[in-house]
Amino acid sequence: MILVKHHNEGNLEPYFYFALESYVLNTLLKDDETYFFTWKIKGIVSGKNQVIENEINFKYVKDHHIKFFRRPTGGGSVYADENNTMFTVITKRSKENFSFKTYLSKLIDAFKLLGVNLEFSGRNDILLEGKKVSGNAFLQNKNGMLMHGTLMYDLDIETMVRALNPPDEKLISKGISSVRSRVNNLKPYLNGMSQDELIKHLEMTLCDKVYEISCEEVKMLNEQAKFYQTDKFLYQDQPGYTQVLKKRFNWGGFELRLDIKEGIIEHAKINGDFFELNEDLLPFEASLKGVKWNYSDVMEAFEKHGITNYLLGSSLTDFDELFKDAFLNV
Repeated sequence: MILVKHHNEGNLEPYFYFALESYVLNTLLKDDETYFFTWKIKGIVSGKNQVIENEINFKYVKDHHIKFFRRPTGGGSVYADENNTMFTVITKRSKENFSFKTYLSKLIDAFKLLGVNLEFSGRNDILLEGKKVSGNAFLQNKNGMLMHGTLMYDLDIETMVRALNPPDEKLISKGISSVRSRVNNLKPYLNGMSQDELIKHLEMTLCDKVYEISCEEVKMLNEQAKFYQTDKFLYQDQPGYTQVLKKRFNWGGFELRLDIKEGIIEHAKINGDFFELNEDLLPFEASLKGVKWNYSDVMEAFEKHGITNYLLGSSLTDFDELFKDAFLNV
């Protein structure tokens, strides 16, 4: 394999690495080549086809200033911190159907040299003593195949569960013990080897050549990385979904169901045990169609179309509280 030296260590956001993956896959990659590099991030990364709002415990993530991202590959959401190593493998497409095992077996062999016996499991996981230490995702196009994944060196499992699970404390408590029984960290098995030493071992074992990213390439990649930071990539490219917001106020219980596609509200329905001031809520519900799904636009619509004229005892402050809990960027 060819080791990519990207000189971006210490940057715990994935944007640069997504741009680097695309650059290697679509520009650098030639026949019979395979590229490899490692990276670190801190935050939640959701798969290409996931609805972010359904994956995150918003309150916990906001309170603990945890960032969230979307990646260009499929699969589920993962939490990573600086004690987790990400790795990327990029190669030409095989004539045979893609298999994670083909490439993960090389990683497993590298760990055998350290006396650590990993095993491939299921679709895309690596296990240690029957517990998951690595999950992986991939994409492929006409130019080649990209696979990337996690290596749990000393990941904070409690934060992972709380950041991803529903905000019900009983579910969280059960979730932590459940996840602990199914995942593992590598550190206790490495006889004092540091994370940096582990990364160096993988690079030296797996790679026999080096490609060093130049200063000019770094500038270009930083520019391309901006795409992965946009709301369009983060929100509007996700599939259509239904967002449900619930909250009990002193004037009654309120539930708002929104069908959202490409970041735009397509349909709204309000339910609850409140008292109405008008004959029905249909005019207000209809007024939300076409509104962008973000805090400022939704609050503007609620004020402009007079939600307080429909619900006895309600105030704009109530809905401000509701929507602040629904968006991370408020």
